[in-house]
Amino acid sequence: MDLLRVYKTIGRSTNTIIRNTENCIFCGDELKTNNKTHSHLIPELFGKNSSRNNFECDSCNELSGKWESSVGTFLTPIRIVSRIKNKRGKIPKFKSRLDGFDYPTEIYVDESGIFKGKLATMDDFQLQADGSGRLVFRLGRTNPFHIYKVFLKIALSLMPEEVLKKESWMKQHLFREEVDKQLFPCMYQIFTDEIIFPTPIFELKRLSVHHKYHPQYLLIAYFGKTMVEIILPIKKPKKKIVINMPPILEIQSVRQRYEVEKIDLCATENAKWDMTFNFQLKNKGKEVDFSV
Repeated sequence: MDLLRVYKTIGRSTNTIIRNTENCIFCGDELKTNNKTHSHLIPELFGKNSSRNNFECDSCNELSGKWESSVGTFLTPIRIVSRIKNKRGKIPKFKSRLDGFDYPTEIYVDESGIFKGKLATMDDFQLQADGSGRLVFRLGRTNPFHIYKVFLKIALSLMPEEVLKKESWMKQHLFREEVDKQLFPCMYQIFTDEIIFPTPIFELKRLSVHHKYHPQYLLIAYFGKTMVEIILPIKKPKKKIVINMPPILEIQSVRQRYEVEKIDLCATENAKWDMTFNFQLKNKGKEVDFSV
């Protein structure tokens, strides 16, 4: 079933959010006039943006900063492939974990936009005669559940005031370290053919028709060449769940095959992570076209 027909957008990161509150929307503490931090609603790890969250206390901002270290590790390969620049206008460089090798694999984009690197093992980069190949990013240890928390925090920030009051029970999951039955901590990821989202856009969607097994809320993130979908906590979980994929055909041309990767974010301990990209060399090897 088409996501656009069963879900309605109720929050968007490009829209200004107005709230009538003097308390942090996450923990409830009073927002003091001497708050020192200017919180981004969308972390700049997803790409440079001007979004602001003026309803978050310093303590919650500091806590989410710890979660974002895992997000930063997870996003580095995506930022390199999508050429997403940081606040200093630079595309990040990647260094793999050692895994017993003498030195890490390094991958980066030079000033001319050419992918370059230094390999610790040929298993990280495999090239076929037809110009197709595979590039593996061996990520350092990350906490998958912290990645989910960052997306949940963004979703709560996008909720209109009346919805946030109704769904305030979701906030508890930001401060818990265990995964319970109300959570479905998975990420669905699709890569687009071209870089469509130089500036990150996040949309919060709510089910607009009655379907027994559809989750009530979805968060969809668009950044670089990536579309990501997250399911928000479900108050009364059922034995079955039906997921609608992001509307990729609305933003790019039809192709024969689409690959949607389901990423499990249940683990609450730091773990190793590998991210693999297939690619095709173009223009006599001077350009690289990446896909998942």
